Amino acid sequence: MKRAVLGVVAAIMLAACASAEKAGDRAAAVGDWKGAYTAYRQALANEPDNAEVKAKYEQAREQALQDTQKRAQTCAQVDDWNCALAESDFALSIDGGNADIAAFRMRAANRVAIGMLEGAAEHARSGHFPEAVNEMQRATQLSQAPDVKTRSEEVRRLIVTGGRARAEGYRQERNLIAANELAQLVAGLDGSLAGWAQGIAAEYEQWVTVEYERLAREGDDARVNHDWAAAQERYRAALSLRQGGRAAPLEEYVRNLGEAERQLGNRDWNRAAEAYRIAVRTGQDDGYASRQLELTEPRPYRVALRSLLVVPARPDGNAWVGAASPLFARVAQKLTSLAERRGMSDVVMELARTIPQENQPRLRVEAVLPDGTRLTTPPQHGIYMGYDSEFVILGNAFDETPITFQVYMDDPRGNELVGTVDVPVRELVAQRNLSLKGRSVLALKLATANGDGRAPGSMQGMARVEPMPPPGAMPPQGHVATPIP
Repeated sequence: MKRAVLGVVAAIMLAACASAEKAGDRAAAVGDWKGAYTAYRQALANEPDNAEVKAKYEQAREQALQDTQKRAQTCAQVDDWNCALAESDFALSIDGGNADIAAFRMRAANRVAIGMLEGAAEHARSGHFPEAVNEMQRATQLSQAPDVKTRSEEVRRLIVTGGRARAEGYRQERNLIAANELAQLVAGLDGSLAGWAQGIAAEYEQWVTVEYERLAREGDDARVNHDWAAAQERYRAALSLRQGGRAAPLEEYVRNLGEAERQLGNRDWNRAAEAYRIAVRTGQDDGYASRQLELTEPRPYRVALRSLLVVPARPDGNAWVGAASPLFARVAQKLTSLAERRGMSDVVMELARTIPQENQPRLRVEAVLPDGTRLTTPPQHGIYMGYDSEFVILGNAFDETPITFQVYMDDPRGNELVGTVDVPVRELVAQRNLSLKGRSVLALKLATANGDGRAPGSMQGMARVEPMPPPGAMPPQGHVATPIP
């Protein structure tokens, strides 16, 4: 196994060497000796005992050194000292012990540094003090020649004098952010101004304290009005002045409330609930986030069918079943009028029981759930009936998805739709007791309660309605399953 691994490593190194050598050959063919030198050096590192590669490397090294020195001299002749410096640096990377190249490199560095200092002075005169300091520091790092040091000192004094004056101007304008930043920059160049800079820093800190609280109070006002975006912007503005403090947990609080509302708009109840949960954990909740969490988090709810009252007669005045007698017509008219004016009452229920037996249809209620599941109650005779039927759904107070209840009359000739009512899940969660009305449905009473540990999809006193088979298929034995007792 070890030999196999070594063989693989060797093959990889040979491939790398061959690739680098080919790159060197291509560069040498077009006179790019810098590129050839770099490629052959890599090839030689991969295969140090390769005499052919070593010879190519030595030739490329010599040619690259000569070309680089020539270019450096040419750049110097046209006062392009940045170019001269770069070329001399490359030459020294090839021949680090060459004193002539080192001397030329020092001369180029001095000229470049002087140019940088002239640029720094121009920045200082233009009021761009941070840029001036940066250029000055780069120049002194590049060269420590006496003329560079002398010019650097002149530029330093120029920055200090101009910077102090500008900082005082900012101070008078009460732009204490800019005044403090510039004062600290100037004091870093002249230690004798430390006391002056500390005075500005103290004013700045006092201003920050006042401004922080002002911004935080504006955030508080927006938070009270549930303007989460405005509140977050104000708290963030306060935190941009000073990290921490009371704005930090409040910014997290309103940020998560805003995220929760975005997820509510997306109907992503779980993410919305998690955002409300994080908001509560910040310790800044006044009760709003916890209430919203209670309303948002999907929970199982038991939806119970309590009773159903349908209009005794069809829209044309005939009974649903059987012949309409004068007695039927009088009772039906009175019952319908009372139910519409007073709702469900003892008198209405008593009248419903007086409907002649031959005029009492065989009714059942189908519930169409948000996921498409259809459940049905057992069929019963009458226009008013009570139920002990329920099913469990997963819902919250924001879910607009409707649950549809369809009242069917079962007849040997087929099923007839009597009426339909629907209700959004959120209304069931919020109201808990509802009486729905619809076409030919005077009252369908529902009650909602917590799931009490029951799983969504479970049911009692109802049965699942199986889908109808496709045309030509053998129908299942019994279209409607037996209700669960």
